[in-house]
Amino acid sequence: LGVDVGSVGDGAVHILLGAYSAVQKENPRQFAATRPCITHCNFMSEEAIASMRELGVVADLQPIWLQLDGKTLIDQFGDERLTWFQPYRSLFDAGVIVGGGSGHMQRIGSLRSVNPYNPWLGMWITLTRHPRGADGVLHEEQLITREEALRLYTMQNAYLMFAEDDRGSLEPGKLADFIIIDRD
Repeated sequence: LGVDVGSVGDGAVHILLGAYSAVQKENPRQFAATRPCITHCNFMSEEAIASMRELGVVADLQPIWLQLDGKTLIDQFGDERLTWFQPYRSLFDAGVIVGGGSGHMQRIGSLRSVNPYNPWLGMWITLTRHPRGADGVLHEEQLITREEALRLYTMQNAYLMFAEDDRGSLEPGKLADFIIIDRD
């Protein structure tokens, strides 16, 4: 069984990582087997990312929040405070496994729901970091590559779901859900 806790805000992420650390010290083998996850964790810090790597904590982020809420967050908190908002590049570079999702949906249609769940849109957001209504890129240093964006929604999501043995990549013996696209 996995352990997944939603945590929004760098203070909340630090508190949760402290709790995960305490549990890990009590029973390291069982802790590792639960593949502890933090969902949302939009705001982080360099220390939180290092702790996630050390503890083996994975992350479930929703790129759409960057696109939908980025401009409002810039206006409310300022650019500097958003340095660690959805820091995909820092997570990848640290070796933290992070998956991409949507959070929730309340309407039918991958682009019409409250949090659109279209994976192409999610990947585009991680490649551009361009919030709706903003003049430019939100912390360009946190951009990831196309391959990394694809891994975010395939291999790494499979890992978050404990399904990496039978899906997430095209390999012999695995389920082979794939598509061929006709454009860049």
